[in-house]
Amino acid sequence: MKIYSYYLEIKNRLALLLLSWSSTVIINYIYREVLLFTFTKQNAYLHSYAYGLFYFIFTDVTEIFSAYITIIFFVGNQVLVLYLCYHLLIFTASGLYKSEYNYLLFVFKISLFLFFLAMMIFIQIVFPLSWGFFLSFQNLTTLESLTLHFEAKLSEYLDFYITFYYICIMYFQTFLLLALFVDYFKNELGIIKNLRKFFYFFFVLFSTLATPPDIFSQIVLSFSLIFGFEILVFYLILRKALIR
Repeated sequence: MKIYSYYLEIKNRLALLLLSWSSTVIINYIYREVLLFTFTKQNAYLHSYAYGLFYFIFTDVTEIFSAYITIIFFVGNQVLVLYLCYHLLIFTASGLYKSEYNYLLFVFKISLFLFFLAMMIFIQIVFPLSWGFFLSFQNLTTLESLTLHFEAKLSEYLDFYITFYYICIMYFQTFLLLALFVDYFKNELGIIKNLRKFFYFFFVLFSTLATPPDIFSQIVLSFSLIFGFEILVFYLILRKALIR
């Protein structure tokens, strides 16, 4: 009977996941034009402001439909992953001790925070900087007689956007290991202080890999990560002092 109850619960949770994903996909299809505008408006504005009129081209009669489908399933999959993590947490909670559940909940919250932080930084900072950096090569300063005109293909733009998005999300999720490391050694802050140079080097390396190859964006992201790390260490020191 217990095995059957587990089977029934898993089946119900899978049905809820399928219902959530299907509902999201249907709503995305209804508002597909709004989604397409949301994905392209900021970078189109930046390009048109700096280089003149900006537009997308397509070379296949089904390309616009394929672009809509790509965006619809992309957004739907993000919602599916969030719901899947939530259901996994709830499903395993009954078989864990309270300390184990609290630790798993802590990991889930940190991962969720890093997910939304990465999404915000990607949309507002990283992708516009990379877009502007690569478009800056459109203007030739030495050969003024030669002019390059950029015509963005919609499908290639979305591929670049989605690939870059997943890379940024994966890079930020690696900081979950940093949060777990700091939490593990929260009672031995001397180890964290001794490894501070290593963390700084990792932040600079991460900024180099995650941002466009220009020094300004690398410096901004590096200092932001270092500042966040110092805030985390300061919070642990303050919490330890208050407990005493």
